This record gives sequence, C-alpha cells and structure tokens, in this order.
Amino acid sequence: MFKNAVQRSLLCLGLAAAPGMGVAQGVITLPQAYESALLNNYQLRSEQASLSAEGEATREAWSGVLPQVTATASYGESRFTRDFDLNKSVTDTDEHTRYEVSLSQVIYSHKSFNNISRASAGEDRTRAQFNLSVVNTGFDAVKAYLAAASIKRETSVLEQELESHRRRLLQMQKKQERGFATRADVLDAQTSVDQTVAELAGLRTELLAARQQFVAVTGLDLSESSLAPVDESKWQQVPDLLKTDWLEVALKNSGDLKVARADVQFNEETQDYERAGHFPELYLNARYTENDTFATNLREETRVELQFRLPIYKGGATSARSRQAAYRKEASILALQHQEQLVRVEITRLVEGLQGSHEQINALKTARTSAGQSLEAAERGFEGGVRSLTDLLEARNRLSRTERDLVREVYRNLRMQFELKQIAGVLSEEDLQGLTL
Repeated sequence: MFKNAVQRSLLCLGLAAAPGMGVAQGVITLPQAYESALLNNYQLRSEQASLSAEGEATREAWSGVLPQVTATASYGESRFTRDFDLNKSVTDTDEHTRYEVSLSQVIYSHKSFNNISRASAGEDRTRAQFNLSVVNTGFDAVKAYLAAASIKRETSVLEQELESHRRRLLQMQKKQERGFATRADVLDAQTSVDQTVAELAGLRTELLAARQQFVAVTGLDLSESSLAPVDESKWQQVPDLLKTDWLEVALKNSGDLKVARADVQFNEETQDYERAGHFPELYLNARYTENDTFATNLREETRVELQFRLPIYKGGATSARSRQAAYRKEASILALQHQEQLVRVEITRLVEGLQGSHEQINALKTARTSAGQSLEAAERGFEGGVRSLTDLLEARNRLSRTERDLVREVYRNLRMQFELKQIAGVLSEEDLQGLTL
C-alpha cells in the first residue's frame, strides 16, 4: 500500500522536507501534488513522531518482564561513642564502604504482561491514526488540485463568452455607424460585455484563492509553475467504479473505523491491565553484598529468594481504575458503532451522488449540443433579420451557462470518486495516475 511506502519515505528522509519544497519550473501533476502534501504536512510529521514514541513505549513495557540488575557502591564516615561502664566511654570514628549487586526477575506478573499488550495496542492505535491522516491529507491535496483546475476551466469558458460578446459589440457599433442598428442594440451588447467582465473578475478572484489553498496544502510554489490539465473524460468510469461493493470495502478498510477499532482494543487492554492490579506477583531476587565497617560483623552476604507479593488494599484505587477503564471501553464501543453508521451514510451518499452525477453530465452534454445548435440558429436568424439581438445574446449566455454547469459537474464527479475511495480507506497514489494529461 502507498501509505506504507509513505511511512518508509518519511522515515528515510527524516521528515526533513523543507516547507517551501517545490518542483522544477514547469507543470505540476496531481501525483506530484499528492506526494508533496504528504511530505510537507506538519500534522503528519507530528503524528509520525508520536508513532515513534509509542514504539518506544512498547519497548519500555517489555522491560517490565526482563531482568532488573542494579549495582551500588557507597563510602562514608561515622563518629560513635561507646559506654563500657558508668564512668568510662570511648569516642571513635569509622570509615565504611558497601558494595552490592542485586538482580530481580519477574516469574509471574499478570500486570506486567498486560502492560505489554496495552502498550502494543496503543502503538497500533497511533499507527491507525497516522495512516488515516495520510489518506486524508492526500485527499486534501486532490480536492485543492481539482478545485483550482475546475475554476480555471470555468474561467476559460467565460473568457470565450466574453470574446464572443466583444465581437458582437464591435459588430453592433459598426452597424450603428451604417444605420443598420440602434443605440439600444449597442447598449444591450455593451451590457452583456460588462456583466461578463464582472463575472469573470469574480471567478479570477476565486481562482486566486483556490491556488493559495493548493499552495497551503501541498507546499508547492505556483509562481513559476502551472497545474497540468485534468483528463475530464474520467467521469465516464463511474459505471465500472460502482460495480464494486463499496460499503463492504469501507467497513473493512475505512481509516476512521480502523482508528475506532484500535481505540476499542486499547481500552480493552487497559481494562485488563487495571484489573491485573488485584492479582498476586512472583519474583526471583538475588543479591550479593560486601561490607567493610566496624558497625557490623556481617562482611559478605549472598542471598537468593523467591518473593511473593499479594496486593490487599490500596484505598480502593485499583477498583476505581478498573471501573474507569470499563467505562472508557463502553464509550469506545459506542463510538465505533456511531462511526460505522457515519461510514454507511457517507458511502450511500457518495454512491447515489455519483450515479446522479453521471446521469446529469450526460444530460448536460445533450443540453450543450442543443444550446450550440440554438446559438447557430439564432445567429442565422439575426443575420436574416428574423431574430432580435436579445435572442442572440440570450442564446450565447445559455450555451456558456450550460458549459460552465458541465465543467462544475464533471469536476464534482471526479472529486466524489476520490472521496469515495478516501472514505473507504483505499485511496492511494495509483488512483491518481492518468488523471492529468
């Protein structure tokens, strides 16, 4: 899976990608934007560090069942007074040294072994969250790319309309000079130009905002680069795409569900860990001690013992922690059920939305053909004197609106295709290949 490759890449690169990282001057493709977003996202870098920390926490938990060896050495001086009888005492000093090596090995500790399972579950939960963030960040890059590309295409359609209106205005001005058009006709043509210019200015502002959002998500500089055009024919793959049972795929692979399931598992392990506080423990202890002091005649000692520890009462703390863990487990189970409902709703929405979008695009393509034929008829009628300028301008506006609606719906369709794979948890770099020309 690509998300695993991303993890390896992040680790190999040390997450050292500079925030301003870009590509060579030229054209930026969607896969480049996707990869750059993953490498430059601070949230991903933060979660990667958290995942590494959880891995160390698992290794720390293993230390609880491994031998614990301690060596100590001490040196000191003491002053003491000894009484021999009621009238005689001696005051003296003593230098003392002590060396000790001790070993403690757990033989049975339900809590220590459950702590390993709990730490491992915590690592799995963090890994699931990281993988989910990889998919979501990649989808953010796709959305930003498609949004900018869509507005750019819509701007191109409106620029063509503006050029048509300007040609019509120039035609009306020339006709007015020859007495074949009225002042009202020229004003109508000028109004169409002005309205289109205003609308185009709004679209260009939206395009600027979309490009800034793309830069923010991917970290790629667009000042000397442009986005590769999108293969808009990919909307036609919807019927084949929907042959897959996406609900089954999502219930198995959804990143949100994996995080929720990992959270349930972590809380189950936490509950077992807290309950283990009631269980007895068995340890093997060994110690070697060497003394050099006047205070005792025990110079050297070697001791091996089997130690049994039985927790009896700690003020109710163990029971309280067990109940807390049980409530957290119940909460995580309910959260998982809620997330499953959300996934079902989202998959259904996207599948039905794609079906409707596919039909709508076909209808808009038919409408565009009809609008183009209507414009041709209006132009012939206007030249023949049987159609008014208003009819001609309205026919041109209708064609432009249809083309813009078609562009918006095509890009909405493409975005929903990627969103479906994102929700299902299977969005990867391979899905982006071939989308840009």
